Amino acid sequence: MKKIKNTVVVFVDDDKVQLMINKRVLGKLNLKLDVYFFQNPLEALHWLGENDVDVLMLDINMPEMDGWSFLEQMKLKGIKGDVKMLTASLDPEDLKKSEKFDQISGILIKPIKEEDYLKILTN
Repeated sequence: MKKIKNTVVVFVDDDKVQLMINKRVLGKLNLKLDVYFFQNPLEALHWLGENDVDVLMLDINMPEMDGWSFLEQMKLKGIKGDVKMLTASLDPEDLKKSEKFDQISGILIKPIKEEDYLKILTN
């Protein structure tokens, strides 16, 4: 079995269905992870300001605060972490925007597949 590289995973996504899908897929993988789910980006920012995270799975399109604004707030608050941006469709503009943020290490198309999680969470 591969070794787990990341143990604290945070999801920020306004879509309840996506959060449930991600919870179910991660449960099937049976990895020893601490996983936190946030629908509200402001609550997530507050939590991240007080806790360390290995991987942040961040939705690009949210009504209250989009993923790009969230990243700007992280930067302003000095919050560090490896960020994977989540999107339902890959817009070339999103790829271009992602190059402006050092903390982004990838963009994933939703729904995320088991093999994608294994690549992200194990070495």
